Amino acid sequence: MKNIKNRMLLKLYFLASISILLFTTSCSNDSGDSSAGKIEVTGITKSVVDDPLVDGDREVDVPTYIINAGNYYIIRGSGFSTLKSISFNGLESYFNPTFVTDNAIVVLVDEKTPYYNEMDEMKIVTNIGTLKYKVAIRPPSPNIQGFPINPNAGDIITIKGEYFLRPVVNFGTTKVEPIESSLTEIKVKVPDDFKYKYLSITNVSGTTVANQAFGSALYDDAPTNIWGWDEKWDGTNVFDLAYTKDFSQGSKCIEWKSGEWDGYLIALASWNFTDTYKFKAVRFSVKGAKAGKVKFFINGNADSNFKVVEFKSDSWTYIEIPFSDVGNPDVLSKIGWQEFGGFGGNTILLDDIGLVLK
Repeated sequence: MKNIKNRMLLKLYFLASISILLFTTSCSNDSGDSSAGKIEVTGITKSVVDDPLVDGDREVDVPTYIINAGNYYIIRGSGFSTLKSISFNGLESYFNPTFVTDNAIVVLVDEKTPYYNEMDEMKIVTNIGTLKYKVAIRPPSPNIQGFPINPNAGDIITIKGEYFLRPVVNFGTTKVEPIESSLTEIKVKVPDDFKYKYLSITNVSGTTVANQAFGSALYDDAPTNIWGWDEKWDGTNVFDLAYTKDFSQGSKCIEWKSGEWDGYLIALASWNFTDTYKFKAVRFSVKGAKAGKVKFFINGNADSNFKVVEFKSDSWTYIEIPFSDVGNPDVLSKIGWQEFGGFGGNTILLDDIGLVLK
């Protein structure tokens, strides 16, 4: 199964294709300034089409008659050079003026664009006038916000997120019928063959694959079955392993009030977890009361086999540390973090701690 973390490659691929498109469009537009002309739409294409469950199917600049919110589209026609705004079903969407020529608009359709019982209308406003264009507006692909990552076969679990419109749920390649569902929650029964498979949800607009494989979490709202114990370098540091005021996945995270250069370690439960060889990296999400740094290290040795990473204070930063970056250990027994901001300590939030499949 394709890993959803190809997003950065997808973004670079998109930007390259857009650069080529705009160069071609600008070269083909020999009429100069069209301020005296008319606004016209001759076609709409989706910038990138890529099913995350199918390898090698990526296409660029694909003609379409449907707009799925939350995606990039290329609007083709004429009279766009003085573009002032573009909206879908009454909600304006962001556009970068650099990605606008007289014959093309590259636009990211706002994820919050209304789609239910709406007029299915795109409106383009320029200095030479306004054009209303009929086009089907549909919701974004599903947004998976949280689910139990280390369940047991037969458990009834709740998947939380957005845009679960007529959802199809798969554990790997195993389709599971929802017990009940709404636009923001799905209840399903965990099948027998689920471990180390990825959750995917398909709605009327597309498919989304979760970042986390089932059975890969060390922390998921609480320590899991592969968490052995934790260690603190300074016993005066305050920890909350069920902090509810902020989180990146699920409904809780770890709050760590760290002194300067203090450390925190988690040991893997080697007596009931022996599958380390199936993974290639450690993952975690991190946020701070102040933007800062942590030194990530393995197997209790903060002086070697480490990597320093930065994080923000206004949003969560998702981090993956490949084993190759920390010495390719034969055995992974502990993971750890050292406060590394250099300004006297920090309050650090950690969440979605686990391993990444090969």
